[in-house]
Amino acid sequence: MERWFRFDEDHTENRFRLSSHLATVRHVSSTEPKPQRADAVRNRERIVAAARDLFAECGHATQMDDVARRAQVGVGTVYRHFPTKAALHGELMAAKFRHHAEVARRWAQEPDGWTAFEGLLRESFEAMAGDAALRQRLMWPEDGEALEAAEAERLILSAVVGEIIDRAHAEGRLRPDFGVDDMPAFMCAAGSVVAAGQVSPVVLTDRYLELMVDALKLP
Repeated sequence: MERWFRFDEDHTENRFRLSSHLATVRHVSSTEPKPQRADAVRNRERIVAAARDLFAECGHATQMDDVARRAQVGVGTVYRHFPTKAALHGELMAAKFRHHAEVARRWAQEPDGWTAFEGLLRESFEAMAGDAALRQRLMWPEDGEALEAAEAERLILSAVVGEIIDRAHAEGRLRPDFGVDDMPAFMCAAGSVVAAGQVSPVVLTDRYLELMVDALKLP
C-alpha cells in the first residue's frame, strides 16, 4: 500500500510539473507577436495611405468612417489596426519622421556640415511644395497619445539632424544660437510660406525661403 501511495504521489508530481511546463510554453507562445497575414498588411497600408490623403485634404475634421470609405475597408478593420483616431494620427506622424530621417541620413554623408544642413533644408522645402500633408506637418496635435506613438521616430530624426547641425556649428557656418530644438518651428514656418505661396501671388515663396536660409548662415 505504501509503495503504491509513493508511486501515485511521484506520478502526480510529475504530471503537475509537465502540465506547468506546457502552460508556461503556451503562455510564452501566446505573448510572442504573430506576423500579420498578407491581406492584413495590405489593409493597413491602404488605411494609412487613405488617412494621409484625408488629413492633407480635411485636416483634423477627418473621421475614421471617412478613412474606411477611402481605403475601401470596413470601419471595424480600421479600428482593429488603429483603436483610436489618435493612434492613426500618431502612425502618420511616425511615418513622416521616418521619411525625414532617411533624407537627413543621406545629406549627413556630405563632408561639409553647412552643405549637408542647407541641402536638407532645400530638399524639405521642395517636398513641401508637392505634399500637402508634409506642409501641414499634421499641425503637431495636442493629443498625447498621438505624440507618444511617434516619439521614438521623432527622437531618431532629432539625433540625425542634431549631428548635422553640430558639424555646421563646428565649422563656424551656422549661427550658434540655432539648435535642433528650433527645427520644428522653423519647418512649420517654411511650410506656411509654401502653402501661402500656392494660393496667393503676393507671397514670393522662393524669396522668403532664401531669406530664411540666409538668416541662419554666418558670413
